Amino acid sequence: MRPILLLLLCFSASLVRAQLLIRNTSIIDVEHKKILPPQDVLVQNGVIAAIGKKLPAPAGVEVIDGTSKWLMPGLVDAHVHFFQSGGIYARPDAVDLRKYRSYQQEVDWVHRNMERFLRRYTRAGITTVVDVGSTLPFLKQRDSFRNKWYAPAVFMTGPLLTTWMPDAYRGLGGEEPFFEMKTTDDARRLVRRQLPYKPDFIKIWYIVMGRNTDSAARVHLPLVQAVIDEAHKNNLRVAVHATEQITARLAVESGADFLVHGIEDEPVDASFVQLLKDKGVVLSPTLVVSQGYRDAFGQTYRLSSGHIQHAHPAPLNSVLDFKHLTDTALRERYRVGVARSNAAAQTTDSLLRRNLKRFVDAGVLIATGTDAGNVGTQHVASYYDELEAMRQSGMDLWQLLQASTINGARSVGKGAEFGSVAVGKRADLLLLSRNPLDSLGAWKRIDLVINRGGTIRPDSALTPSPEELADQQLLAYNAHDLEAFLAAYADDVEVYQLNSGKLQMKGKEQMRKGYAFLTKPGTLHCRLMNRMVEGNMVVDHEEIITDKGTFYGLAIYEIRGDKIAKVWFPD
Repeated sequence: MRPILLLLLCFSASLVRAQLLIRNTSIIDVEHKKILPPQDVLVQNGVIAAIGKKLPAPAGVEVIDGTSKWLMPGLVDAHVHFFQSGGIYARPDAVDLRKYRSYQQEVDWVHRNMERFLRRYTRAGITTVVDVGSTLPFLKQRDSFRNKWYAPAVFMTGPLLTTWMPDAYRGLGGEEPFFEMKTTDDARRLVRRQLPYKPDFIKIWYIVMGRNTDSAARVHLPLVQAVIDEAHKNNLRVAVHATEQITARLAVESGADFLVHGIEDEPVDASFVQLLKDKGVVLSPTLVVSQGYRDAFGQTYRLSSGHIQHAHPAPLNSVLDFKHLTDTALRERYRVGVARSNAAAQTTDSLLRRNLKRFVDAGVLIATGTDAGNVGTQHVASYYDELEAMRQSGMDLWQLLQASTINGARSVGKGAEFGSVAVGKRADLLLLSRNPLDSLGAWKRIDLVINRGGTIRPDSALTPSPEELADQQLLAYNAHDLEAFLAAYADDVEVYQLNSGKLQMKGKEQMRKGYAFLTKPGTLHCRLMNRMVEGNMVVDHEEIITDKGTFYGLAIYEIRGDKIAKVWFPD
């Protein structure tokens, strides 16, 4: 009887979660750019069932007091890549560090941690993510997260159908993020190859080489047209990576539905802008991803409070490791390369922002997307960096709200299903303690995330794993952030010397005094070389780089609950 009772209890709990009544809340109407006066919102079976004054409360409904609060749609990141971690090893075609960490190790790590990324997205109020270029194994993994209470909705393509294949991605034995097209028959066949995995849409990587961009773009155009035609025959939308005006124009004229980057080669002309508006094409500008690469490769990467709060610490640690790798010639080559290209990069960034303003002023549909997963562009944490860059390009808060909600839904052709607070739409909602029209900072004041009708307190969506806690304190150590370092430890933490076993410190206050050196200037970096995890124990083999030299040793962490309770550090 116990298994049956447990099943009934779980079923009962799901029914309670499926009924929710939010009383007397101001509603952010993103479609009409209005703040509606306080009223009630009834959610049943994951869908907004009614909106109005003094709605009757069905039996068993969970009632939330929304007085002096604001209800808005959940956020959408319309451009991410889950096959990429955001760390320094994510793109071997950009910097080849496979002698330190194989590409298979990198991808395996992301597969193991995809749930951790998803929980972080939900905690930040991002209830939908759009993966515009993945792999067949990730498509299969996507399905395992459907209807999980902690996971945002995930829309995902399979491998990018490309006109050019980076050598680093050849022969990966199933984890290829790119399928190369050489003929129109290839193009159609590669669309059909993805169909058994049920992609949500198809992605083209429209890459042109050489000085004559127009000519090169037209050489590859039949491949693009074949993909779009085959995808549309199978009722799949098509997203296109096209960063030049000519490739973007040809793609849209051929029927592309979603442009996943802004135009960076020249000022956009009026006819192209009008084409996007007439076709209803959605464009995601992805303004900050290039800066992420430059900061990582230029070894000027700086951690923000958003990084500490939202990003997975392991990829961040790897980016900080870059300037301490043993291949000094490689490091210097990248540092110098970034320095030499900085002026041109700034010009490109400026052009991207001016073009975005032209699109916005003309009424083109803009969707917020980060390109998260690329080197230096962290999942979740990069979202507000992107919003700030869009704001600096001239978008007002209403335009940013539309880009981050309803237009994100439109990017995958689901504007009728979610993306606004309306009867019949999926109940992906945020209850805020401040008016989101006051500032971008108000968007972060989330009292409650409502994910497919289920309520989630932001602080309950993610309990760090033992491995994450070890990574979190390591990241704070490398950032020389004493308070963030201490935050990973229990108040009554015990610190032992590894060799002698002697108790060295007890409690955070002693740790604060003992680790005051973290706040002092000088070279101090700890690089994780190897790790073992067994239950609540984490054993790290570390390289410690200081002004006085480089040292090696083990560190052992014992986790209780969500804090490090005991630690053994090298003497």
